[in-house]
Amino acid sequence: MIKKIFDYLNVQNKTISFAESCSGGNLSLSITKIPGASNVFKGSIVSYSKYSKEKIIGIEKNEIDLFSPVSKEIAIKMAEKVREKFNSDYSISVTGNAGPTSNGSKSTVGDCYIAISSKDQLFCEKYKVISSREDFIKTVTENSFKLFVDKIINQ
Repeated sequence: MIKKIFDYLNVQNKTISFAESCSGGNLSLSITKIPGASNVFKGSIVSYSKYSKEKIIGIEKNEIDLFSPVSKEIAIKMAEKVREKFNSDYSISVTGNAGPTSNGSKSTVGDCYIAISSKDQLFCEKYKVISSREDFIKTVTENSFKLFVDKIINQ
């Protein structure tokens, strides 16, 4: 599916960036395996902690505290801010709770939010993924790319 996204971006002369939390850089790994990825991929930020969401991506601490790092609101902020930072046409952000425990009452193990941002469009979907950490990362990556194909390419 990432090859379909790469081909779309390449033909459209568009670029993409990622803000990854629970995927730990797997979206970036997936696209950089494709020769010519630098034509469409501007870069990513792996913001696994609250600290990096605040200090690197630029989300206000009070927003993280209010909504929780694993929330629709933070996924949207991540997508918008990383797109701006890299000046890309599109961005995908992922934030979730792979488990085995949850660090708060606002999200539960398996919760994941995926957001896509462009200049004119914004989408965010919630997913529930109960699996091993490795399978969680794989599923979140696949769901991210499927959401992009469904909402952007197949619109």
